[in-house]
Amino acid sequence: MRIALPVSLLLASANLTAQVGAVPGTDIRIFDVGSPTIYGRRGLAYPNGEIAMAVGHSMCNTGTVHLPWVGWVGGGSGSVMLDTYPKIAFLIARESGGRMVQISNKGHLKHSRVAFNFNGGPCGGCQSGPSQTFRIGCYDVYSTGFNGNQFNLGPTAEIDPWLGSWNPVGSYFDRGDPAVVGAAATDGIQSLTSAGFDAFKNRLLVREQELAVPGAKFFGQAHVVAKGEPGNVRGNNFASRQLGITWGGSSWSPTLGLAPAVQGSVLQQWTGASVTTASNGSDDGHFVIGVKVTGPVNGLWHYEYAVHNQDNTRGAAALRIPVCATARVQNLGFRDLDTDSLNDWTSSRNGGELSLLATVDNPLDWNTIYNVWFDSDAAPQPGNLVIDAARIGPGSLQMSVPTTVPGLLGTEYLGVGCGNGAPSLFANGAPVSPNPGYALQALVSANGFAVFAFAGQTANVPLGGGCTLFVDDTQLLALHLVQADAGGAASWPMPIPAGLAPTDLAAQAFELVSGGPVLGLLAASNGLRIRGAASGCP
Repeated sequence: MRIALPVSLLLASANLTAQVGAVPGTDIRIFDVGSPTIYGRRGLAYPNGEIAMAVGHSMCNTGTVHLPWVGWVGGGSGSVMLDTYPKIAFLIARESGGRMVQISNKGHLKHSRVAFNFNGGPCGGCQSGPSQTFRIGCYDVYSTGFNGNQFNLGPTAEIDPWLGSWNPVGSYFDRGDPAVVGAAATDGIQSLTSAGFDAFKNRLLVREQELAVPGAKFFGQAHVVAKGEPGNVRGNNFASRQLGITWGGSSWSPTLGLAPAVQGSVLQQWTGASVTTASNGSDDGHFVIGVKVTGPVNGLWHYEYAVHNQDNTRGAAALRIPVCATARVQNLGFRDLDTDSLNDWTSSRNGGELSLLATVDNPLDWNTIYNVWFDSDAAPQPGNLVIDAARIGPGSLQMSVPTTVPGLLGTEYLGVGCGNGAPSLFANGAPVSPNPGYALQALVSANGFAVFAFAGQTANVPLGGGCTLFVDDTQLLALHLVQADAGGAASWPMPIPAGLAPTDLAAQAFELVSGGPVLGLLAASNGLRIRGAASGCP
């Protein structure tokens, strides 16, 4: 039976999934990051102080509508504040040691309350249009004199980055700093002045220890938030550019890199990383995930994740990474923006999920990057990282971002070896089909002898002396004696051909040692289950 729904009901249903406040045709783009300024250093002797800094930016209206831009009633400072203009946030990041991290604090953002419309540049022709708008095809350039002006710097926490909205009444600007008393704190007229501020107040702060890193690359990012901009065109709302920040013996000197700005999250600058993004539907903003996987080294892949909250208002309270239930996870680390270990996120492992859980006072808020890293013997595969919302609000309690996860356990660890300096056994990759270079490697004594044992089935037989036999000796397939090199590495190639049907083998290595725990002749390695032509988790 067919049921005909009224057109009005169908339209109402469609509106339920529409982005609240979206104005089609709104599209503001940051196309460059300008020269940085360092306002000075303070604190203990180098490298234990900190610096204050700002970066410039350039942006244009690449949309098809003029963007309303009014900061005050009547357009003049000293009158009632309005929320009809973009805001610009900033951060400083560092790439070093294979990791991309944010090194600036959350800082404050620029309230840009007067529109300027310049013609030319990369934005096309600047069209005529109403006053107090950022007109189609026009561009504007903000030096650090504008972006670092403390009279216009307010807390990022007051902004809804998804809606682009801000409530002037009772805001930081309304209250002042130090705060005024009485009606002036809630009348919507700016009480804040920068009189009495030192050079560090409300600007980007960076600890010197974050800068004194040999071989590091530094980047400045600018990010514009505009009311009414549809979420699907916000990939050009931010851009980054490499910076030079060098210590001259008594002060820091900043320079702007020669390479052009890179569109999108600063994670796009991360060498060798894959970067993906997703939003909480049409109800809340985006998270950007950068992931870099290296290895395997001694059978373990190293996973580096950087999670950037682009414009998600509710923030993140947990990161949930799928990992094979029997895979090992080692050397787990976490990084936020401060040095307080008491608010670090905690980790837990529950079967096939590795969870990083925020403390109550430390969610991942917008314009912020947090990092997680670990080693695992599960190889990288496409998957989804799940993010729990930190606050109540529109949208789902969880959202998924496609990324790379430890989702293929082709060489499964069965248990520890034994003996003084027990040999270790690991694979040089995953036994997927085809993989002609797949091999096992045993680490034993320099120039020592290793016996590689293979069986059609795993075992778990105590041998005494804390040793375990992990290969079923009733189904032995092969024994191979190999002499190790001067570094103690003994290898056995096991090429995986194309078209191989899924096949399991058990493997273990034994080192010939005088007085060993096995028969007085051998030390045993850990055991491995080799899942030939493997896919996914066991």
